Amino acid sequence: MTDPMLAAAPHTDVATGVAMGTRVLTLQGALAVEYLEPGDRVITRSGARALRAVEAVVLHDAAVVTVAAGALGHDRPEAPLCLPAGQPVMLRDWRAQALYGCRAAAVPAARLVDGEFLRAESRAELRLFRLVFDAPEVIYADGVELTCAAAAVAQPA
Repeated sequence: MTDPMLAAAPHTDVATGVAMGTRVLTLQGALAVEYLEPGDRVITRSGARALRAVEAVVLHDAAVVTVAAGALGHDRPEAPLCLPAGQPVMLRDWRAQALYGCRAAAVPAARLVDGEFLRAESRAELRLFRLVFDAPEVIYADGVELTCAAAAVAQPA
């Protein structure tokens, strides 16, 4: 049964966000994403930043990537992590250099699938929380660096 407070969204390969239950690093410690609210201070790569909005959606027949514990580095993540296939993950290791020729790269989770440590799967239902900041940010979700969008700026008419 779906929560009426969450919007239903069709399956899309560009779905982004943090799956329910994933712990996000904040000034109050690691909190499950579903407990975050606008104004909360989240630890980002550029320092503590206030959340501008939290957008909750439910995806049906969602393409996901399950990341095994330690697949992206020591204790990254600490436990298996579920990511929507389109969620950009920051790589800052040999993969960024070998695959993209740079020290750091934001790569959709689906591009990292190897079939063993990062597996493509499907979920009948996936609750996602999109964290929105004033500027694009990189957050720490269960020890993995994920990119988050900036708030949309209204265009003059």
